[in-house]
Amino acid sequence: MWLGLFGLTKAYFIGVNLGIDALFLSNFIQVWKSGILLDLSMVGYLSIIPILGIFCNKILPVITHKVVQFYGWFTWLFLVIVMASDAYFYYYWGQKTNLGFTQFLGEENAGLFSLETPTFVVTFLFILLGIYGFSRRGANLFHLPEKGSVWTVTALLIISFVMIRGGVSNVPINISSAYFSKNNALNNAAVNPAWSFLATELERDKHAPLKFFEQKEQAENILSQINCSKDDYTSLLEPYDSNTNLILIVLESFSAKVVGSVSGEKFGSTPHLDLISGQGISFSNAYASSFRSDKGLLALTTGFPSGARQTLTNFPTELSAKPSVFKLFSKDYWTSFYYGGNLDFANIKVLFSDADELKSGDDFVSSKRNTWGVHDEDVFQTFGNDFITRKKPQFSMLFSLSSHEPFDVPNYQNREDPYLNSISYTDSCLGLLINRIKESDKWSNTLIMITADHGVRRPDNAPIYSDINFKIPLILTGGVVRQDTVIREIVSQSDLPSTVASYLNKPFVFSQQSVLQPSNIAFYSYHNGIATVAPDCIQFYDFDQKKYLTDSCTLPFEKAFFQLANEDFFGR
Repeated sequence: MWLGLFGLTKAYFIGVNLGIDALFLSNFIQVWKSGILLDLSMVGYLSIIPILGIFCNKILPVITHKVVQFYGWFTWLFLVIVMASDAYFYYYWGQKTNLGFTQFLGEENAGLFSLETPTFVVTFLFILLGIYGFSRRGANLFHLPEKGSVWTVTALLIISFVMIRGGVSNVPINISSAYFSKNNALNNAAVNPAWSFLATELERDKHAPLKFFEQKEQAENILSQINCSKDDYTSLLEPYDSNTNLILIVLESFSAKVVGSVSGEKFGSTPHLDLISGQGISFSNAYASSFRSDKGLLALTTGFPSGARQTLTNFPTELSAKPSVFKLFSKDYWTSFYYGGNLDFANIKVLFSDADELKSGDDFVSSKRNTWGVHDEDVFQTFGNDFITRKKPQFSMLFSLSSHEPFDVPNYQNREDPYLNSISYTDSCLGLLINRIKESDKWSNTLIMITADHGVRRPDNAPIYSDINFKIPLILTGGVVRQDTVIREIVSQSDLPSTVASYLNKPFVFSQQSVLQPSNIAFYSYHNGIATVAPDCIQFYDFDQKKYLTDSCTLPFEKAFFQLANEDFFGR
């Protein structure tokens, strides 16, 4: 019954947003297949109360029956209203149904009056037909069986929980699992409206925009007082031409602590990366924007920072309207993203939806796997094969995996510490890849950017907010690099999208500065706070304690930066 309603809703959404002409079978089948796991997850949630009712029916049959009948009617009405509204919510405001519409219901009901009359007619017809159908057929399905064993109830609960998670893998279901198309309307048709509504509203406080100043102008005035570096290193690269290839390699959990060329040999485990850093432009003071992969990948593809507990990849509608490195390239380019794991992890799939090709876990033929996916040696080899043989100019992004917990790399033992050993393993894979590209005819017109998604507390377990946990490697190499150089000014991984745009002669797409015109200041967020890293000053503002953890040493740049970035992201 539920799946029938969800299927009907998908067709309704396509018809409203893309027109009846788009409602052909192949479109619908793709949308249905891509969204089925979210639909089943919603069914799992909806089934919990009736399943528990089977058990309670033995003890309090009359009350239980009434509760389950009321539950059936309530959930059906709720879902029908959400689904009837969802198609037009997207049609008018470009986002899935949520309570954000209430912001338009102020004086003179401006929001309601902006809707066309056919919208009201179609929406209410959908709701009335839904109520009629349930009264005739659906309500009868909420009659509980007179008998039901504990084993039956337990088995049904287990099945429901598996459906809720979207399977038995280590990555639970999320909105991005339904994304399959470059047409965002089709992606949103696949996303279950009720699942999206509940995820948005239940997480709203957690992901609320940060606000420290009443007036936007206050924050802008503070940021205007940053003294940027006057140095310009753009001449270190050959000028861009339409055949230049660009590669962005993101190394999982590669803290600067383990990179000998940046932090010395105490924990140094990256001989290949150290060698590469001496054959290009290396940055000795680069910082990650946060502490998790989804946040780092967000910064590296869109330039947006995630403030502390925020997970901005949970807002695919907002993200789809933002600039992205994948949107910078013309149709003459082939764009791609490679990752050995599951792209549903933390909704990261939405960051790469504009790429021409996505390769993840099951797309690689490999026996070298762990709980997260395919190990780096096979992923890096496939990436190298594809890059070297493809004829079109390319922008390709590669995200490593093996240096993530549990650090169980295959047939490799070079360090006693498991984390350092996994770093050394991935470093060896990186060395092989760079050498292959260097020996190919692609090297001379390729720019390779190598960095990390985030740093870690390992191996010295520094305080969670400490800047040393957020310092990461950043290297530009390839045949287009004219001169080997070490840049000591402070830069951020969130500056890389602007770096790519500036190199492509599109300098105003992103608000940040290129790393080759360093701002000499960086901002990052940790789990409970935000920080500024300036040449002679590092300060940490903690949300829980509502104060600086050490004496503040400069203006509240981090508060201004994150507030303005949030306002930009959420469109406020």
